[in-house]
Amino acid sequence: MADFKTHLYGAAAASGLAALGVFSLGWTTAAQTQLLFLYGVAGGLLPDIDAPRSTPVRGFFALLGVVLAFAMTFPFVGRYPLIGLGAIWLLVLVTVRFGIFALFVRYTVHRGIWHSGLAAIAVGLAGVVLSHQALGMPAWQSWLAGAFVTLGYLTHLLLDELASVNLLGKRIKRSLGTALKPFSLAYPGASLAMLLAALILAALAPPLAPVLAVAHHYGLATPELSLDLSLDLRQGLRAAGDWFTLDLDRLLGGPPRGSLPTAEAGRAAGG
Repeated sequence: MADFKTHLYGAAAASGLAALGVFSLGWTTAAQTQLLFLYGVAGGLLPDIDAPRSTPVRGFFALLGVVLAFAMTFPFVGRYPLIGLGAIWLLVLVTVRFGIFALFVRYTVHRGIWHSGLAAIAVGLAGVVLSHQALGMPAWQSWLAGAFVTLGYLTHLLLDELASVNLLGKRIKRSLGTALKPFSLAYPGASLAMLLAALILAALAPPLAPVLAVAHHYGLATPELSLDLSLDLRQGLRAAGDWFTLDLDRLLGGPPRGSLPTAEAGRAAGG
């Protein structure tokens, strides 16, 4: 199994190259590119949350505890004195960091379902939903963020598999095949739960229209993708305040930026 530094450097390398790629295409600003890089690095450390003594799992639950502590304390501001707010904050933090953490460790197994392609998809979808619903990112940027999480996650699994092969000693470790697998046959219940989580997250995710529109431009989607989709996408991105900086009108072959056409004009221009 690769160590923490190997996973960190590997995820950083893969995410860095991917981030530079989307930046060179004009899809993101410098700040957004750096954020996507962090998403990828975080994804590269997540698979080891099933290792109770690993740095990622302890850091993850500590961070989760802090975030939830603030989220659950804010609604009580103004209703309770400061000492009461502090007690709520501390109670939530301790419950998550030690209570939920203990339950998680008890019911997870290292190299189990968290080391699988299914988990990579579920975690990526979680990144999409979190970015869109909690951080307010537009649909396209949210899907891009989720893709970086999945990229980092899969990089971790691939490094674990490569660490199972000793080319110099011409020896293959017994751990080969336990990381980069579709799902866990040894723990079908956990696999089913992960599948259910992925389906729920997919239902909560924003529309795929931006992804399909860009894929259509590069010939990766069916030609039946209508012009109405691209028009709706332009309107949606502008309504989101142009957080995503791609000149989508140019990418999809539309009019200059700032002169959004009507649907009828777009159909006429399209033939």
